[in-house]
Amino acid sequence: MRFELTILGSSSALPTSERNLTAHVLNVYERFFLIDCGEGTQIQLRKNRIKFGRINHIFISHLHGDHFYGLFGLLSSFNLLDRKEDLHIYAPEGLKKGIFYIIKNYEGAWNYTIHVHALNAHKKEKIYEDKRVQVYSFPLKHKIPACGFLFEEKPRE
Repeated sequence: MRFELTILGSSSALPTSERNLTAHVLNVYERFFLIDCGEGTQIQLRKNRIKFGRINHIFISHLHGDHFYGLFGLLSSFNLLDRKEDLHIYAPEGLKKGIFYIIKNYEGAWNYTIHVHALNAHKKEKIYEDKRVQVYSFPLKHKIPACGFLFEEKPRE
């Protein structure tokens, strides 16, 4: 049983040759959650041997590019890899338009369904729950509205 965080990137707004833009994968009992998706996330997923198909939930903290510019390429790769499972994205409302613009203008058929869940950056709220974990978003102080994420393990039976 795991509750393990893999840091894929933790740099500032500019990548360096040693550090990548913000992205983390949290493994909670073999459920993989992607937290932010800066450029280079796909390469880091591969380097860390994290299978793309294991990620069914993506959490975007805020709309600074270093936290989400890698998302559009990842969505395309999921499609090219013939993903069938639904994907859930938890993000500020403004990202929804961009995601659906990409879907609408994608060349060819879209193989899977994307559900975008808008975050409220002004109050704490439960945004996801299953039998092992519940996830809350909560407001952060930043230049623009931003959310942190609390992954809380449920008591075992």
